[in-house]
Amino acid sequence: MTSLLFGLRLSRWGITGFSLLALVLTFVQTVGFYQIAGHTPGGRAAFGASMTRLAAQLVVLFPPPLRPDTVEGYVQFRGFQPLVILFAIWALASATGFARGDEERGIVEFALAAGVSRPALVASRAAGFGLALLVASAAAGAGFVIGVATGGESVRAPGLIEACILLVAVGIACYALALLAAQLATARAAPALAGALLLVLFLANSLGRVFDWLSTWRWLSPFHYYELSQPLPPGGYFDVRGLMVPLAVAVAATAVAALAFIRRDLGAPLVRLPSGPHRLSRDATNIPLWRVPVLRGLYERRLGLLAWSAGMAALAAIFVALTKTIVEVLLSLPALLPYLSIFIHQQLYPAVLGYTYFDVAELMFAALAITYVARWSAEDTDGRLELVLSEPVSRAGVVLERMAVLVVAGIVIAAVSGLTLSYASHQAGIDLSSQRVIAASAMLVPFALVFAGAGSLLAAWNPRAALALVGAFAFASYLDNELATIYKLPAWVHDLSAFKLFGTPLLTGVDNRSLALMLLLALAGLGSSILVMQRRDVGA
Repeated sequence: MTSLLFGLRLSRWGITGFSLLALVLTFVQTVGFYQIAGHTPGGRAAFGASMTRLAAQLVVLFPPPLRPDTVEGYVQFRGFQPLVILFAIWALASATGFARGDEERGIVEFALAAGVSRPALVASRAAGFGLALLVASAAAGAGFVIGVATGGESVRAPGLIEACILLVAVGIACYALALLAAQLATARAAPALAGALLLVLFLANSLGRVFDWLSTWRWLSPFHYYELSQPLPPGGYFDVRGLMVPLAVAVAATAVAALAFIRRDLGAPLVRLPSGPHRLSRDATNIPLWRVPVLRGLYERRLGLLAWSAGMAALAAIFVALTKTIVEVLLSLPALLPYLSIFIHQQLYPAVLGYTYFDVAELMFAALAITYVARWSAEDTDGRLELVLSEPVSRAGVVLERMAVLVVAGIVIAAVSGLTLSYASHQAGIDLSSQRVIAASAMLVPFALVFAGAGSLLAAWNPRAALALVGAFAFASYLDNELATIYKLPAWVHDLSAFKLFGTPLLTGVDNRSLALMLLLALAGLGSSILVMQRRDVGA
């Protein structure tokens, strides 16, 4: 019990932040439904038809909605479905933070020294995250109830409870799988390995809805079982297997992770890659790259940079094939053929790629920035920052070098993915403007810098809370872009969203004003973080 309470105390920022995000998301989506669809049957029917057309473009991310003409069906699609992705990201951060982050800070060693067994520690942390998911899911349900009350309607309690329980099931399954993956790799590689595993499972399910050859593998993904149920809308359904399979995966993966934790040393991976014999040395390394600013940061993150580049290149190739499939389906509709044939080479392919690949690329580059922020926060709490400052290196120099490393890494990843997108499009017979591909790929770098600037400020102010807060900032930026039009927010509020400022560069080119605003937001975060870093004690 003590270990469970201690784990909950360590996770209080994450519980508070993600619960608040879940409540806000379902509330604003519910209220937004009444704002757009209104209260008349005709208006809601027209809105539901438009949502069905929109869902066809988002099939790579979310399954088709059920009864989007109702508030329950709309919130199931636009509220609870995105929460699955949000909770999976939370599970990834929490699992790898426990498995590796707490080890580096000595928290795990302290717990074991207090007499807590390794299996009990793993079980208590998994149970603690399950309780955290219950709180956040209840907050999501509360947001929906409050939103429905503002519309003068009532909530069907059984469907809402089932929807919240499903969120807990898929979230704890993702946590267990990430926890197991983290046991296999080193502290630096664990987040990348766990993230890659969850991403592959997500794409296996989502792309399996489009590609027949991939549909046979959907059963491996916990996200597939979540989609077997849509309990919230009228006439919805609840599949018991969709609940039991993720829970069984969670129990099994947690048990295997505990066994792996027993068999490995603290700080060491379960799987050790073979290496040649080497002599123990306590002298400073003679690798020249460690003496060159920026290059040493890139060298330290070389494996992660390679993984991100390969992953984004693979996504680019997949989405080109997906775009080809989507366009072929559209062209097979006789009623649309006369209209689409006019724009097939100039507009249609760039539009579909812009709303599929680059939407996902934005999310991935936001995640890239957040992973760097997590690393900066860890350096403050595990003593690495103190070591760097003793070289001596100025605090401003540390902040500038961190951002410079992210800029170069972002350029490399954007260049690799952009080249892959251009080559794959050419091979598929899709005519894209080379200048637009370059511009759209390059825009991903300042897009990531907006979140990195905010994260740098938060890491300088409160390293322990930085990860949760920058995740909340990214989510708020996404919501701002989604809801600014619905709620008729001022233009300056909408311009605070990096997702809005990114625009559609593959289709319409780069908007210089938006680019300038992104750079301005990034510079504001960078400058503020330098000032805050000067005034805070390391580790405080």
